Amino acid sequence: MSYGRYFEELEPGQQFRHWPGRTITEHDDTLFSLMSMNQHPLHIDENYASETQHGRRLVQGPLVISLVIGMSQADIGGRSPATIEYREVRHLGPVFHGDTIYAESRIVAKDEPVEGCGVITVESRGANQRGEAILSIERRIVVPCRPAGTGQ
Repeated sequence: MSYGRYFEELEPGQQFRHWPGRTITEHDDTLFSLMSMNQHPLHIDENYASETQHGRRLVQGPLVISLVIGMSQADIGGRSPATIEYREVRHLGPVFHGDTIYAESRIVAKDEPVEGCGVITVESRGANQRGEAILSIERRIVVPCRPAGTGQ
């Protein structure tokens, strides 16, 4: 089974529904808060969060971004040696402990290869278990061309 694709296997307009989804636990979010040193009480203090707009703790945005990008790796970026940029990051809805995140991606653009690699622009979107949009992000990644003599 391959992990990711070569440059020749990706075309603008191509879409992918990534599977499986990922349920975010309280442990995941708390550990990510500690690892990333984000000690905002909205993420780690239930009492504080209970007095905010959503009435409970929110999952950190960077964790949601990481999951959506990670879900796309098997389908798209698993062979990529580098990410050039992240852009157009939009948090479209809240994410809570116990939510399951699903993702899909679309190839937006493809630059001509240089020295055995090309650049792909990927737009990824995340949704929760109710199908509500929670994230959109665009990124540009370097994708290697298929090595000579390896078939299609």
